Amino acid sequence: MSGSDVRERPGRSDRAGGPVFDLLASKLRRPVVRPGTVLRLPLIEQLRRGKPYPIVSVVAPPGYGKTTLLSQWAERNGQAFAWVSVDEEDNDPKVLLTYVAEALDAVEPIDGRVFDALASPVSSVPGSVVPRLGAAFSSMTSPVALVLDDVHALHNSECRAALSVLADHVPAGSRLALAGRAAPPLRVARLRAEGRILEIGPGDLSLTCEEAASLLRDAEVMLGEDEVAGLHRRTEGWPAGLYLAALYLREGGPLASAAVSFGGDDRLVSEYMESEFLARISSRQRVFLTRTAVLERMSGPLCEAVLGLSGPAVTLAELARSNLLLVPLDRRGEWYRYHHLFRDMLLAELERLEPGLMPVLQRRAAGWCVRNGRLEEALEYSMVAGDVDRAASLVEKLTVPAHRKGRVPTVNRWLRWLEDRGGIGGHPMAAVLAALFCALTGRPVEAERWADAVDRWQYGDPARPGDPSTEAWAAVMRTFLVPARGRTDAR
Repeated sequence: MSGSDVRERPGRSDRAGGPVFDLLASKLRRPVVRPGTVLRLPLIEQLRRGKPYPIVSVVAPPGYGKTTLLSQWAERNGQAFAWVSVDEEDNDPKVLLTYVAEALDAVEPIDGRVFDALASPVSSVPGSVVPRLGAAFSSMTSPVALVLDDVHALHNSECRAALSVLADHVPAGSRLALAGRAAPPLRVARLRAEGRILEIGPGDLSLTCEEAASLLRDAEVMLGEDEVAGLHRRTEGWPAGLYLAALYLREGGPLASAAVSFGGDDRLVSEYMESEFLARISSRQRVFLTRTAVLERMSGPLCEAVLGLSGPAVTLAELARSNLLLVPLDRRGEWYRYHHLFRDMLLAELERLEPGLMPVLQRRAAGWCVRNGRLEEALEYSMVAGDVDRAASLVEKLTVPAHRKGRVPTVNRWLRWLEDRGGIGGHPMAAVLAALFCALTGRPVEAERWADAVDRWQYGDPARPGDPSTEAWAAVMRTFLVPARGRTDAR
């Protein structure tokens, strides 16, 4: 399998049960290494020719090039790579492990019982899914490097436990590589004692002075040896800081201030972004960058909908030609995301320049996603925008299919978010679903509370408008909850 492509096999979509959600193919593609990126040869050679540790841990703060290193390793290793880019929505073990299974299956077909367990709404993740997936991984006949990028996004305990178990099933000659901003969810001390883990940290990822000089040359910034050394000292070899400094210099910034003003400190770099970079680009590009930073992923049509203007697709294409701003998510040049650190800076700038605009843009993104059938993405945007009404409407549409697929943690997260904002009691269909869901997942007290909320809605206001669909679901709920409530509703 190519390091940057997910191989589609005929009949994949016909597997029994199918995936438990709509897969984002971009999460299974290795990010493309952009031109002008410093080649990390010593680290690549350590990964390729050094001791074949079964576990590789790459941990560093934002901007240290964790993803870039792993992508370069994949390009030069000559070995099959299975790649999963992790994000917040993967804090559901069936979601995360489906991506892992799909990534491995694209390298070499794995036991179909793994997908059967993932698709079953009653299968146990630790008792069925993880053992089957671990056995499938350990049985692979060709060496494979399984990479999970941004694992710091995982806080669900079952997801973290599953990765720890998976680390015990790496077959001979294969690797499990975990990259993130915090220690991976593994028994690291035990792995160290057994000599089974290679740990790469910020000190390893910091650029050397020679690599900093190479970065600046590739960015067409010509500095003397002393000037490079001064800039390297100020940035402490922090790759993102050096990239930003190179861009600053390429835009005409004075050399002396580059060496003096830059450091590996987030606050200093943020101030530089505000006062130097954003001030030097066109107002059209500045507005585009700051406002589209609300998007997790962006395409031309989505950007146009969010900005409410024609032409953002052209601006996106212009910025995509830069090797410093955008990360491509496909080979067709349709979808991109910002580097995480760069996006954080842009969001801070948006809040400073246009306070209160962020939720407006997020609501527009949610609307576009609804119109284009991306309902879960629409829900996520609605939640970050604080749009309780739209979020409740989407939860009403998504809860039943998600629960049927066994995605209990995901549904829990949605309902908890609504409850914390008073969004269930004011939406009777959501209250019905919450009552049923809580009953089905063994929480009778909560089920009773939401059933009472439905009763108040249905019988507390004789003048309320009719709602036959919700009333029918309420009848189903009462029938289902009769044993738990200890009475039959006599109304």
